[in-house]
Amino acid sequence: MTEPRSFTSVFADDLAEPDEASLDPSSIFADDDETPGGSHVDHGQRTARFEGDTSELPHQVCWALQELVAAPHVTEKSKHWPIVEQYEAVLRSRLAELGLLLELNRDHRYAFTRQAEDPSPHSRVILRSKTLSLAASTLLLYLYTQYILSPDDPIVDRADMVEHMFAYKPANDTDEVEFRKKINTAIRSLEELSIIKPVRGGTDRFTVYGVVTAILTADQVTALDNRYQAIAAGTRLSSAPADEEEQAE
Repeated sequence: MTEPRSFTSVFADDLAEPDEASLDPSSIFADDDETPGGSHVDHGQRTARFEGDTSELPHQVCWALQELVAAPHVTEKSKHWPIVEQYEAVLRSRLAELGLLLELNRDHRYAFTRQAEDPSPHSRVILRSKTLSLAASTLLLYLYTQYILSPDDPIVDRADMVEHMFAYKPANDTDEVEFRKKINTAIRSLEELSIIKPVRGGTDRFTVYGVVTAILTADQVTALDNRYQAIAAGTRLSSAPADEEEQAE
């Protein structure tokens, strides 16, 4: 997860004239359209999206490329997902030109970009890691577990998250109000990173995105769980100070 990624979609307007052979993106990406998206995208014709546009890719592929760079991730719920699947090789190549790697998981149906480790002194870092607070990383571990238990319906309640976090409240911490603020801040930070998203129509239930499985490996889950259990018990692990923050890609 990275600082240069904004959390708003980066779309350009389709500037094709009405009488030219072009498709309305909304007709291709309708939410209820079960036809494999992207199968009708490339008709071989190119119309400029803006003055100076020299791209050789279909408009929808350009927009999917922008989303992969600008957004934290693309999931199956995104209108860009079918394009990412169909044009994986092209997108992977274009991202590599920027020193970025495409991570695509077809099982959990998500994709995101990762900064490549280019040893060249001429290479520039485009994506930077996002630092998670201790509270946010603790909550991330809980969300990971909930997703693994129910990947087909990964819904969590705010009340359950709060209750889980209170299990890690130090015995000598008597400021419950401040502790709740930390929990709410942790929830908000994971929401901003698009790891969770409020269920439509409310703010107390959240969908957990499959990308959470890319942030934590099985070994990290075990290590973090041991660490937080030690913190909850009022002890510290020698290699992990209690106030240390976690890094999320």
